Amino acid sequence: MPGPVLRLRTQAGVTLLLLAATLVTALLGFADSADRVHRLSGVSEPRAAAAGQLYQALADLDAQRAKSLVMGYAAPDPTAPPDATPVLVDDGVLAALTAQADQRDAATALAQLAAAEPQQVQGLLDTLNLYDAWTGTEEYFVGTQADPVVGHPQPGAVDNYAQADALLGAQLLPQVAALRDTADRQVASDRADAHDAALAYAVGLGTLGVATLLALLWWQRDLMVRHNRVLNPPLLVATACVAALLVGATTALTGAAGQVDAAVATGYTPYARLAQASVAAADAEARQSRWVVDTDYRPALAADFQTDSGRVRQLLAQDPSPAAAVVRQRFDAYVSSDAGLRQLADGGDVNGAALRLTGVGRQDAAFTYYDFAIHLGALAGADAAAFSSHAGAAAEDLSGWTGISAAGLAVAMLLVLGGVRPRLREYS
Repeated sequence: MPGPVLRLRTQAGVTLLLLAATLVTALLGFADSADRVHRLSGVSEPRAAAAGQLYQALADLDAQRAKSLVMGYAAPDPTAPPDATPVLVDDGVLAALTAQADQRDAATALAQLAAAEPQQVQGLLDTLNLYDAWTGTEEYFVGTQADPVVGHPQPGAVDNYAQADALLGAQLLPQVAALRDTADRQVASDRADAHDAALAYAVGLGTLGVATLLALLWWQRDLMVRHNRVLNPPLLVATACVAALLVGATTALTGAAGQVDAAVATGYTPYARLAQASVAAADAEARQSRWVVDTDYRPALAADFQTDSGRVRQLLAQDPSPAAAVVRQRFDAYVSSDAGLRQLADGGDVNGAALRLTGVGRQDAAFTYYDFAIHLGALAGADAAAFSSHAGAAAEDLSGWTGISAAGLAVAMLLVLGGVRPRLREYS
């Protein structure tokens, strides 16, 4: 009877082809989706984070160079005894140590970026060498000044810092910003690729899986009608394997797509925004230090401080979380301490202004800025951890499914062969 044999062989062949297509789609889908997730979490995001860290390190380095202009002793008190010991307001050691740490952070970030952007990094190094030359000359003037009086650095120190600051703002930071923006766009592109690919594979796998289930169910119904068989256990088990794989695999792919979105939306994006806020705050701190000693440029420096402060507030306002509200409160405290510092300096009390700038009292600018920076860093760390957590969850959703798909569909194929063979023997 060639009719039933041909029909059985055709049914088995169509089912096996659908199972094979489902298997290929599953293997390709999980492997490609995992690769895209790795590209986002292991390549693009670390590169973008390195660009942001380089930007922060250079901005903070500039702030420390500005602080070195304020080091020195308090102006002599006419009422003090002739043999009174001069009062040291700031020795510049903390600023120098922080600057060294910033230089190490910048070097680490540049090393991470060099592999991807060698030409741009080489240009950055050339500009950074020039910046170091200006600030090195500034440090020479500061370090060789005998018995410096706070608020009255040598003109050469102020001039060289001004040159370095201008170079930083006009060339160095814009170059780093271009690197950062390129890295940001790559993160956004890789997020979209990973998300869309996972959903596309889920749809493709779901479509093939449903088609395979329908083929198996229709085949079993056909066996019942044409051959008076109530159940075909191998085909029934094969159907269950395909159904389980269909639910589990599509859930894993859609879950990974959601985790990728969450990693960028709740992790990287707010982290990058806080990095920009940190840079703006460091710029404000640098303007504040220079304002104390560079009286000729006080109006322009005060305006720049207000611009930088507004930028920090704008960036922090985009995060409605309670932790961000605490950071905003700490920044407001820093701005309030700045107002007190400027009031003293405008009244002619440069000593008092310098003490407010470098002191560690709760109302002093150094303390309030440190307090703000600590809370900002903690919030940024939480955002970075959120990215790692969601990206890790996406990778975890995809892990293991290549083997599970291969094993489950291979078993289903064997069961199809085992289920059709007795029927073929009946007509052989």
